[in-house]
Amino acid sequence: MSKANRLSRSLLILLICSIFFMSFTAMASYPKTITDTQGREITLDNAPEKIITRSPDEARTVIALGYGDKLIAGEQATKSCLCPMTFDNTAEGCIDCFESIIDGRMPDLPEISTRYDIYFEKIAALKPDLIFCGNLKDAEAFEDKIGCPVVVLGGQGWNFGEDGYYNSIRVAGQALDAEDKADELIAFAKGKVDMIESVTDGLKPEERPKVYFASRGAGAGFYDPKEGRDFTRTEPKYDPLSMAGGINIASEINGSTVNVALEQIIAWNPDFIFISNSDAGNNTGLEFIKNSPELSSINAIKNGNVYNCFYPHCRGTPPDRNLLNMMYMAKVLHPEEFKDLDLEKEGNEIFKAFLGVDGVFTEYADYLVWPREYLDSLK
Repeated sequence: MSKANRLSRSLLILLICSIFFMSFTAMASYPKTITDTQGREITLDNAPEKIITRSPDEARTVIALGYGDKLIAGEQATKSCLCPMTFDNTAEGCIDCFESIIDGRMPDLPEISTRYDIYFEKIAALKPDLIFCGNLKDAEAFEDKIGCPVVVLGGQGWNFGEDGYYNSIRVAGQALDAEDKADELIAFAKGKVDMIESVTDGLKPEERPKVYFASRGAGAGFYDPKEGRDFTRTEPKYDPLSMAGGINIASEINGSTVNVALEQIIAWNPDFIFISNSDAGNNTGLEFIKNSPELSSINAIKNGNVYNCFYPHCRGTPPDRNLLNMMYMAKVLHPEEFKDLDLEKEGNEIFKAFLGVDGVFTEYADYLVWPREYLDSLK
C-alpha cells in the first residue's frame, strides 16, 4: 500500500471514529431530566430528532442553538416573524433569509397553530420527539393530547436578565444537549448589552431624556378598539429603552403591556417619543402623532423628537429586534456618545447569531424603508 493510500485510510478511520465518538457522546447524555422555566421536571429519553415549536420565539431559540435541522413544524407566523416578512405574503420582506434559513425549508414548514388555534391532530401525525412552548397552559394541553415531552421556555425577548430570556436559552440548551452553544448565545447578547450600558451607566440623571414608547405603533391613531391598542399602549418594563439611556415615563405603572390615557401622556410631557413601526414604507402613524393638535404641547412634538422604532412584538417578543431597538434608541437619544456605533453592522451580527443567516438587517432596513432612511441621514 502506498504512503498516500495509507494516509487516506488513516484519515478515513479517524473521521469514522470522530463521528462514532460524537454520536456516542450524544447518546450517553440521555436519558436526562431537566427543569423548565416553570419548575417542571421533564425526562427526555433520547436526543430529539423531530422538534415542534408553539411560537416563533421558541423556533428562533432552537435555530440559534444549532438545531434548526430538527425543526419539523411551527406556528403560522414563524414564516413571517423569524425573517421579517409581510404577514401572509412571503414576496415582501427578507426574502434571501426566508429562502435560506433552516436549509431552505421555511417556505414548506408545516403550520401547526395560529394565534388562536392549535391543530393537535396534525401535530400527533408528525410524531414529534419534543415540543417547546411558552406557557404552562399550552404545555398541559400538549402533554394531554400529544404525549411527547413538552418544555416551557417562556421569557420575554426584551428581558435581558438571568430570570428572563437568558434562562429560556439555558433551559433550551439543556434539553437539546447544547449547553455550550447556549452559553455562547447568552454571552453574545450580554456583550451587546454591555457595549451600550458601558456608556449609558455613566450618564447623569439629567442627561437621560424622558421617553414615551408606543409599543404597538399608531397605525390606527390613538386607540384601535378592534385590537384594544395603538399609540396609548405601552410597556412599563422595557429593558432596551432604559439600557439605551432613556427614562421610561411609564415605568412606575405596575404590570406589563398597558393602555394609558392620552391625558396622562400629555401630563408626562416626554422629551422623545418612539413609535413601533413594522409597516413597510408607511409612516402614517408617525405623521399622525407629529401633527396631532392634542399633543402639540409636548416637548417631543415641539422639538421634533418623534421617531419610528423596531416593532418589539411578532407573536412573541423577538430578542434580535429588541437588541436592535436598544442600539437604535441609544443612537437617537445620545447621538454624540454613539456616533461610532455602526447599526447596520451590529444588526447583521445580531440576526446572524439568532438565525444563522448573513445580511438580514440589511434586507430588513431596505424592506421597512424608515431604517434605511435613518441610516442614510447619518452619512
